[in-house]
Order: sequence, then C-alpha cells, then structure tokens
Amino acid sequence: MKRLTYSPSAYRRSMQISRVPLFIFVEGYKDRYVYDQIVQSECQRARVSYKIVAAEEIGISGGGKEALLKFFDYLAAGSSLICNFNGKTTISIFFLDKDVDDILNTIRSSEHIVYTETYEIENYFFIHGALSEVAAVSASLEVESIRAALGDYEAWRRLAATKWKKWVKLCLFSKTCGIESISNYRLKMSPINDGICGPVKSVEHKRHLSNLECQSSLPPDEFKRSFTRLCRRVNRIYSGGRHDLIFKGTWYTCFLVEDIKRAAIQKHFNRNQLETRILSGLALTLNYSDSWTEHFRAPIRRLIAKAGI
Repeated sequence: MKRLTYSPSAYRRSMQISRVPLFIFVEGYKDRYVYDQIVQSECQRARVSYKIVAAEEIGISGGGKEALLKFFDYLAAGSSLICNFNGKTTISIFFLDKDVDDILNTIRSSEHIVYTETYEIENYFFIHGALSEVAAVSASLEVESIRAALGDYEAWRRLAATKWKKWVKLCLFSKTCGIESISNYRLKMSPINDGICGPVKSVEHKRHLSNLECQSSLPPDEFKRSFTRLCRRVNRIYSGGRHDLIFKGTWYTCFLVEDIKRAAIQKHFNRNQLETRILSGLALTLNYSDSWTEHFRAPIRRLIAKAGI
C-alpha cells in the first residue's frame, strides 16, 4: 500500500484537527520504538496522548534532520510550535541526533528541539544496553563466551573508539570544513584501518589526509595548523572519556560483530542480518526509566505544563 504523504501546510492542518495534542518528530522510522519507550511513561502520567512522526511523513524533501529542521522553521514562522486552534492545543517537539552540531556551532536553541547528548541515539544502546546478552542471542551463542570476549563494557567502547581515532579526526575535519570528502561519517567502517580492529594503514591514512588538504583549498601551512588544532581537540575529548560525543554509535556494531566471530571460533553461529538484530536487541534491553532518559523526558514535561494540557 502506498504511504500517504503531505505538504508541510497540509501536515500542520492534520495536526490541528487531530485529537492528539502532542506530536513528537524523529529523524527516521527506526527511531520510533526508542522514543516511544522514552516518552510513554511521561505522557501516561500527564494523561496526554501523543503521536511519533518520522521525517519522511511530513512532505519535505531531504529527509532526516534536514527535513525536521525545515518543518520546525515552518511551524516557528507561523507561531505553531504550540498552536491553539478551535479550542484544541497542539504541541510539537523534535528529537534530533546531535551528530557534531555542537562542534560546528549549529545547535538550534529551542525548548522544542532536543538533541541527543551523544553523537546519535545508537550511542545510548551501547552505553546502557545489555551487550553480551544481545550479542549472544543475536548470534545464537553462549552468553559467557561473549562476556569473556568483551570484558568491561566501558573499556571495550573506549578501545573501539580509540582504534578508529584517526578516522574520527579525518571525518570531523571534513565536517568542520564543509568538505564532501571520501572521509565522512556516512561510511559504515573505517577504510584507513586494516580490518575493523587492525592498525591504521599509513598509506591509506596519507591518501585520505592528502585528499582533505586538496579539497580544503587551504595553503599547506594553514591546513597543517588547522588539522593539528582539530587533532588536539579530539585528543582532549578522548582523554576526558567523552568519545561518544564524536564517535558514531552504529560503528560499535562493527566491533561487536568482530568479537562475536572471535568468541565463535570453530562454532556455527547466526550471521543473518546480525548488525540489524544487534541494534534492535539493544534497544529492547534499555531501561527507559533510568536517569539517562530524563534528558528527553524533562522537555516533554515542561512543554505539557507550559501549554496547560
């Protein structure tokens, strides 16, 4: 069945005539379950019904964060972020992945926009999810074998992020300079490392760095200074244990799959769509009443109180 699509004005109209007072906008349909679990108890306590809307449903080209911000601007321009129409109040709130918007100074300041504290929502999966249990059930292996392979979860995440640190620096420099480079966060794995967990391949690293320098159009000395400053910033973030600010959460899946393979030496295991099932499983194991969800629940609570519904 073909999905019904709207224009921004038509979608705003549908919100106004809907019986639902709270609309929660998320970047993609895969985010629905997580944000539904986060806000559910808050809205039940306030006796406020809500609807979670993916960016692709609002009729704006571009999709994802870009589409949501355009729709946010549209609602803000019409004073419709909290809208009263024929006696019915409608509230809009937008949950966005932070990505590196804080580094780029492109964070939008609004009580109607809530960014993840980490690079993306998936970072929370690996910080707070049951890694060993999910990896074991996803691969059809014993939990203890996975636990032995992973060790301490925090140390495991830190090691993974450190192995790709040079790749993060290249991606981040590309973003800060606005370069459409071959070094970018969209890639599913680091091409400069020898495999997922291997060392950096110097030839590949130099090639990517040279490509960045060429595309930046900066004189060699200025490029070197700029890149050195960024490297120092990344080093400070990492040394403070804040790598999840700039390390993409879904990249951890690559490392977890490698550790599953290591734990399954000479054993058959389920490889079918393993990465997808890991992410789904981790989302299922999160405790949505834990303190980390307060970052998302508090803005909902404040807007409901402000709107008086």
